[in-house]
Amino acid sequence: MTSTTPEAAAVDRLESRIARDLARRALIVAPFLALGIGLWRGPDAAWAVLSAFAIVIANFLASAAILGWTARKNPALLPGAALLSFVGRLVVITVIGVGIKSLDVVDWPVFCITLIVSYLGLLGWELRSVSFSLASPGLKPKPGQGWD
Repeated sequence: MTSTTPEAAAVDRLESRIARDLARRALIVAPFLALGIGLWRGPDAAWAVLSAFAIVIANFLASAAILGWTARKNPALLPGAALLSFVGRLVVITVIGVGIKSLDVVDWPVFCITLIVSYLGLLGWELRSVSFSLASPGLKPKPGQGWD
């Protein structure tokens, strides 16, 4: 069931707003990290960083799309959808990682470390921006916006 009020419409998409904010943060960090690691370990390492960040961004956006769709269709299915989609996305990431390793196109240790650290680091960074209040779910309002 889709909500019709503007406030409810904004709440309906809060998972995608959070995922887009995570992606924005990743796009800020990834080029600098790729440049630094690329200068240190070479172009394969730079591609590994960029590839890992692309996978992490796609993972967050896919998660938001799946959970948002489930929440609109049948909120009672959210726990199951969250668990099954998490396991499914981990399988996809593993298959992609195995493919990257077998093709030997990037620096494998850099890819693995970047994948794990960027995933956890972005989640930790995002914790500062997420509101845990029912008055304003999703991202915290910016200064001057208030808690309307």
